[in-house]
Amino acid sequence: MISVAQYLTEHGPSRSSRIVEAFVTAGLTPEAARQRVSRANEPVRRFPVPLLPKREAFLYLAKDRNRDNFWLNFIRDMRESGSIYAAAIDGLIARGGLIQAAQFPTISGAPVNPTKGQLHVDTIAKRLRAADFMKEVWDADEGACYQLAYSLAEGSFATMRARDLTERILLDGLREWCRRIGFASYNSIRIRGDAELKAIGPFPFDLAGPSYLLPLQGGPAKPGFVVADVFAEGMLTANQIQYFIRKSRVLKSTFGDIRVLSILVAEAFTGEALTAGHAAGIVMATPKDLFGKRVGAAVSSLCEVLKNAAKYSSSSPERLTLLLDSLFDIEGRNGNLRGVLFELVAGYLARRDAASIDMNIKATDPSSGKTAEIDVQKITHQTKSVTAIECKGKEPGGVLSLEEVETWLKKISIVKAHYREHNSLREAQHRFEIWTSGSIAPEALAKLAEEKEKRIKSPIDWKDGRAVLDLAKLEKEKGIVDALNQHFLVHPLAAVAKKLEADKAVGPIPAASVPQAPPAQNLPAPAYDFVSLDSELDRPN
Repeated sequence: MISVAQYLTEHGPSRSSRIVEAFVTAGLTPEAARQRVSRANEPVRRFPVPLLPKREAFLYLAKDRNRDNFWLNFIRDMRESGSIYAAAIDGLIARGGLIQAAQFPTISGAPVNPTKGQLHVDTIAKRLRAADFMKEVWDADEGACYQLAYSLAEGSFATMRARDLTERILLDGLREWCRRIGFASYNSIRIRGDAELKAIGPFPFDLAGPSYLLPLQGGPAKPGFVVADVFAEGMLTANQIQYFIRKSRVLKSTFGDIRVLSILVAEAFTGEALTAGHAAGIVMATPKDLFGKRVGAAVSSLCEVLKNAAKYSSSSPERLTLLLDSLFDIEGRNGNLRGVLFELVAGYLARRDAASIDMNIKATDPSSGKTAEIDVQKITHQTKSVTAIECKGKEPGGVLSLEEVETWLKKISIVKAHYREHNSLREAQHRFEIWTSGSIAPEALAKLAEEKEKRIKSPIDWKDGRAVLDLAKLEKEKGIVDALNQHFLVHPLAAVAKKLEADKAVGPIPAASVPQAPPAQNLPAPAYDFVSLDSELDRPN
């Protein structure tokens, strides 16, 4: 009969019940096996942070601490025992191993409101950090972030930003999809980034909204809910969807007669994940399922495009226009997509007279520590000059405001300080431009002209939508010209915007000249207001 230390040497770190089972199989009685495990001493160690249910011990040898087999066996045992900590770790793995701390509650599977029998999300985060499974890191742009502290997943800030932006665009499209088919109250659906997005019961989601679909209602005044989480890239496994299954099951038991439709969106799922998700009663969809093959393929490729935006912008115009045409089919109201795609267009046009271009460069002022992002950086031959281009993609008929111009002007000092400390760019002429796909407000244009007169050593310039279009025509980029016209300039919404501006100039119509409608009778109840859901959602469980 082997000792506990011999078992750990042969099989690696393990939870105590696994070792007991092995000893029982070898011939010991269950009580004798438990006694042998409980009496084990050096070199056997017990992990001090309780991460297994019922405070079960996780045993290991000192030589194995922090090795790959330590972490892999630990999470294996947490998964097998149904630990909430495993669900949180796998949710973090599904997001690439690095996320904003504010997003951790969504993928942890733990409640943000007190719930009987459930550990609070703050406890989960605290213990995972204490156990070194997760560490808190700081990014000047993203703030506090959580990163896996071992080799199950490795994430970078650039990848995290690309994933987050792609997921927000996907969420915007998913919201429009829900609106169009009537899944939830049209004006009450909220997504990640919206200030009014609230937890549904004890859990936060990437998308949430009240629904009056008959199968979801608990009564005429009790709407059900549609909730969703999204993942920009990767194939989710059965382990990585457990946090979502956990949230869905707890919601079902919490709400009683009110129903919740749970949707999980990812690039792909393993067969085991699909089986587990469908058994749990959740809707599992890919972008292709929601928006069709062409748009779905564009969404799936967008994250990779954002990671390598400069390389993509330097590729053929056909690839860029195909991406533009495909993705605008899912555009919603938050403008994330339009801004991203206009940056790609600007990068493509800027490269025509450049030795090289880079995109989404972080500039840091060494003296103050302040940072600013350079959307497009153009360097000319022999590093004679470097131009930092700020891009402002606008809705059709949109206007670049004075406030946006003033914000950009304040960023220039940070970028200049960054260039002065740069090995190869300190001797180059530093130029700054702001490009927009819309028009420029008169007061903003006056401010730009005023500043241009002052800034001689580091000149500034600007391009409105028409100037960008003229540049594309000059370079004979027919595909880009067509894309700009179709999606940014000559668009039905642009005509509507111009009409609204004209109406403002004319002034309000006298009330006496407006036909009055007869008093309304038997009007339907107003749509459920998402902002007023607090009392419904935060009630004691």
